[in-house]
Amino acid sequence: MRHCVALFLALFLTGCGEGQPDSGKAVAAVTLLEQAAIDAGVIPDVRNVTLSGAFERKSDLGTDSFCAVGNDENGYQIGMIAVFGPDIKCEGLGEAERSGEKVRITLNSEEKCSFTARFDGVELSLPGGLPDGCASYCSSRAGFEGVSFFMIGEGDAVARSTGGRDFENLCPGG
Repeated sequence: MRHCVALFLALFLTGCGEGQPDSGKAVAAVTLLEQAAIDAGVIPDVRNVTLSGAFERKSDLGTDSFCAVGNDENGYQIGMIAVFGPDIKCEGLGEAERSGEKVRITLNSEEKCSFTARFDGVELSLPGGLPDGCASYCSSRAGFEGVSFFMIGEGDAVARSTGGRDFENLCPGG
């Protein structure tokens, strides 16, 4: 029993203090628990997943879509649409840069709209508060705030097949 307690304390203390990686490093660090979940296949390793692909979220109001063509080194061309009914939506094109779980998105097909989203390897989540310029992409009573998308297919080819309303292809070939 003493050995179990000692082992638990050693693992606990490893997760605190000096055992932590330098937060200034560009590579995303994972905790022991996250690494165990990655090893077991429970969660993806965000360090080895690309943002390139097609993402969706379906509801009774319609299908929200996001796509990204490119890579972490050179950046991504992106497009996204959030649907709130037949005539109510947000839709825009832009670019993105990814660093670990953080994705810096800049929409530039209307007013400039830049914000940081979170990507865990499966879901891309937009923040609940966005700059005023983001409203230029939306009809009245719509907004990109808090919208999330789940990856449905990886790679540039599947991303290029993502359609929008105002744009035939949200991520055209390039």
